[in-house]
Amino acid sequence: MGKKHEKTKKILKIIGPIIALCGLGLAIMGFADMIISTRKGEMPSLFWGLIAGLPLIAIGAMISLTGFRREIIRYTKNESVPVVNEAGEEIAPAVSAIASAAKGAERNICPDCGKPNEEGAKFCRHCGKPLYITCPVCGEQVRAGAYCDKCGAKLD
Repeated sequence: MGKKHEKTKKILKIIGPIIALCGLGLAIMGFADMIISTRKGEMPSLFWGLIAGLPLIAIGAMISLTGFRREIIRYTKNESVPVVNEAGEEIAPAVSAIASAAKGAERNICPDCGKPNEEGAKFCRHCGKPLYITCPVCGEQVRAGAYCDKCGAKLD
């Protein structure tokens, strides 16, 4: 990042809290005057401090958040990543089981009728077509289909 950017961030980190503290001071002054005046039965004379202070608190907070954005995001990342990693470790066995089941089911689907077959079956129990054939190019026993799983040759 450029020096100008870093200088601007440093200014925001200083000005933001100062504005927020000034707003807090005005708000406290206005609120205290309102309470004291109400107890005395008088009209508050410094109520404007409350009206001016509340927006200044918000403006100062926004400026501070802008100045400290990198630090806030880095902190959030450092808090979140371990939780995400832990969740990933917890669900990995389930995802692996689902992937294995899907992969196993894919191998046992008949390419002709699309129905599932038992593990290790050589012919479809529904239509009788072969589930595996010998590739005419590489000679490997492969799943019946349009192309060889091993060498990519077109199967008849």
